[in-house]
Amino acid sequence: MVLATMIVMGMISFYISSQSTWMASSTQALAQRDATLLIETISDRVRVAHTAQVIDSPDSLHQGLVLFDIDPFTQVLVERWRFWWAADSLVHQGPGLNDDRGPAVASRVTRFQLDTSASLVEIRLVELRAGDGQLVRMSSAAALYNRGTQTP
Repeated sequence: MVLATMIVMGMISFYISSQSTWMASSTQALAQRDATLLIETISDRVRVAHTAQVIDSPDSLHQGLVLFDIDPFTQVLVERWRFWWAADSLVHQGPGLNDDRGPAVASRVTRFQLDTSASLVEIRLVELRAGDGQLVRMSSAAALYNRGTQTP
């Protein structure tokens, strides 16, 4: 009877331990998926843009990205899309601040830092916090392919 109790207790402790490990890895995988999706979403928008501008939203650790195209009729730069870090700790997107299409991903973003050059947007750091508290960090870059021969 004592041996059976020890075996059952060992099995219960193993089960709880394995469930804890599975939950930790599962929440981290979700955060990694969201980070990848955010970078992919930004990159898709950047590739069709003419020009990009980084803004502090509200500071240099939480930035925003404004993407512009040249209007074919007026030949002036017009804002086409933007990504910004909002007070809810999510990166929102939309054609402008007054037209928020909601968060790009569901995970909380602790740092969102970008940089631009004439033909490239560098996503220096996207840092998300997984459900278990671990940080997931990613970076990437995307080219502005819609440069054409026109200048603003």
